[in-house]
This record gives sequence, C-alpha cells and structure tokens, in this order.
Amino acid sequence: MPADVFAQPANEYSALLSLRDGLEFLARQASKCDEAARQQLDPGGNLEIFSYGNNPSLRGIPFGLLTCAFHWYAVTACQYVRLVGAIAYQMDANRPLPPKYVGMVIPEVLAFRDKVAAHFAWTSRHGQDTDAERALSVMPQITFQNYSFFVGAWTLHLRAKGKESNSSSIQPWSIAEIHARLRKRYWPERNDNA
Repeated sequence: MPADVFAQPANEYSALLSLRDGLEFLARQASKCDEAARQQLDPGGNLEIFSYGNNPSLRGIPFGLLTCAFHWYAVTACQYVRLVGAIAYQMDANRPLPPKYVGMVIPEVLAFRDKVAAHFAWTSRHGQDTDAERALSVMPQITFQNYSFFVGAWTLHLRAKGKESNSSSIQPWSIAEIHARLRKRYWPERNDNA
C-alpha cells in the first residue's frame, strides 16, 4: 500500500489484527501436528513420504481438529486478504477489486474456501462446480507430504453415464506454506516464532 493507512487505527485495522492473530494461532496448531507427524513417520528426516487415509503411524494426530483448522484458516485467510484488497482499492481504484485480489494472492486457498471450507460444494448445485468437486468436498482431504499436512493434494476423476469431471480446481496447499507466504507479504517484521 502506498501510505500508512493505519496511522489512525480504525475498525479495519482492528479487524486485520484479529484475523492475523487467528491465522497465527491456527498456523501454530498445524505446525505442532506437522512436527508430531514428522517425528512419528521419519525421525531421521531422510525419507520422501506421502500419506493419506488411515495411517497407523499417525495415531494421536487430531485429524478432526486439523481438518477444521484448514477450514478455519481458509475462511480467515480469504477474509484477511480481501480486506487488505478493499483498503488498497479504496485508496486507488486502479487496484484489483477485492475478490480478484484474493484470487491473485492465494488462489489455492480461495478455491478450497469456495468449494469446501465456507460451504461444501456437495450441498448445492452451483453451476460452476463439477460432480467431482461436489463429491470431493465432503471426502477426507488431509494428506502428509513434504513434512507437512496438505489439503487438495489429490484429484478426483469421475465418469458416470458418459459424463466425465474432475476436481482439478482444488489445488494442494498447506497451512505452513501459505502462512509463510502471508507473513512475508503482510507481516515481514514477525519472525517464525511470533
């Protein structure tokens, strides 16, 4: 942003601080799960791992809460980025509209938010959702790869009655990677232990 828009704290500033604090909290919780899984699956740190489903080595990981953390993170991150986009647009109408700005900054999170986190695509008949996206929206999403938990790491392909569809609009992302990206972009002064 071209100026210090928060020289006089306002409601928007307070909202951004609350959302940032929530994102930080969720990122810390996800990081604890990432670390526990790393220790359980590869304490030596020298394996390439991809895990999905009922992996007995991951007992003790709170998958229900981790799933909700991804949902909460997606909704909150999109709110944060959209509010930043709205503030920027208000200051300069040549900037992208807030919804487009979110799609430019965190497109993978926005797709997950739109088709899974904010409401399951399965529960509606939105014309832009494919049958595969609808089905995938209510399936377990969590995978473990690159020493972090991800959602969107696999694509569902359906073929029924001669009609094919896939869920390719939902791209893989991890809270750890997205949070590092948001930190670098919006809160560079905060270190990884903040």
